[in-house]
Amino acid sequence: MNRFVQAAIGLVVAMAPLMSSPARAEGEEVAIPAITAMSGSTAVLGQDAQKGIEIAVEHINADGGINGRPLKIQVYDTQGEPGVVRQVMERLTRMERAPIILGCEVSAGTSAAAQFAEQAGVPYLNSSAVSAELLERGYKWYFSDQITADSEAATVVDFVEHLMTQGEVVPALLYEDSPRGAGTIERVEALLKDRGIEIAASASYSRSDRNLLPPVKRVQTSGANVVIWAGYTEDVVAGLQAMQQLDFKPYIVGIGGGPGDVRIPQLVDKGFIEAVNLSTADYFNPDMERAQRFVKSYEERHGIVPSSYASMCYRGAYTLKAALEKTLEAGKELTPENLRGALIEVDIPGEQLISPFSRIKFDEHGRNIGAQNLIAQWKDGATKKVTVWPPEVAVEEPNPLN
Repeated sequence: MNRFVQAAIGLVVAMAPLMSSPARAEGEEVAIPAITAMSGSTAVLGQDAQKGIEIAVEHINADGGINGRPLKIQVYDTQGEPGVVRQVMERLTRMERAPIILGCEVSAGTSAAAQFAEQAGVPYLNSSAVSAELLERGYKWYFSDQITADSEAATVVDFVEHLMTQGEVVPALLYEDSPRGAGTIERVEALLKDRGIEIAASASYSRSDRNLLPPVKRVQTSGANVVIWAGYTEDVVAGLQAMQQLDFKPYIVGIGGGPGDVRIPQLVDKGFIEAVNLSTADYFNPDMERAQRFVKSYEERHGIVPSSYASMCYRGAYTLKAALEKTLEAGKELTPENLRGALIEVDIPGEQLISPFSRIKFDEHGRNIGAQNLIAQWKDGATKKVTVWPPEVAVEEPNPLN
């Protein structure tokens, strides 16, 4: 029996509560599906997202669940492949009649999922992908409580301008060529040009590449001393190893979960991590006070502080909770139409979140207008990430330009 057939059987069983009347008796479980890559090239993202979801469900149920009903979020593996995403989404939306779907997918998979959700008229709540392009398609059923590439780009360029106050900055761009990496870097490049900052080099690579010597060498020979790098964990590890081999030590301003992944110091020489001032634009950092309940629960269970990947769908589960509760409190059934209306009305204040967001509230395009970035930097022998930017949320000053 192949993996997709197994998944299809699992879907029928797990979605059975959703196929019954949405007006279920009080106390009956509320079951919602989530999709992510539990295997394949981006499995680290999906496996961490699942861990975050598990803790969120525990916390939500410990606090009373969904209006007294226990919440269940069943995670389905998409392998990080758009084709598999489409198969799973088609079954969930057209055959299993899921009233809403939580997405913990990378941008390419999210694009496929959002398209199917639009066709099926089912809300798709993205808590992972940062692609701003998806919010520009005019979708009515796509909501993203995540940051976007636009906010990431603005934060990164502001930080580069801060470094420019300390000396000459020669920036280069390094990025994996999926919609996630390329799309974000495109916005960074446009902002740099708008502000009159010349780019020394721009080098892309496939996220499946594990030999990054050629693109790293191209950046090194350009004379760059600051590298703005969008990547995932596996390719960032390969790129850092290539830099160390080439004795290339730029100041790295990263984008995406890769540069900030908590496993980086276990996979790359800690001294080299400090030598390049490895930093990352992020939507979560474990040193945030309002994230401590999540951080402590995660550490107790997994023996390590949570990554940003783990945080994203923990947060998404709470956005989902708010929409479910609004629907039930209004005396309505948990239908796609009612849940879409509830998402439009969601307004979660920042102090209730584990991220630096000021709030979760959606505009007419499904964009979270309260999403905000921070920049975290590896410090103290690459033993911890410290929030260093922007100044209003910084815990410590960023390392100076070398």
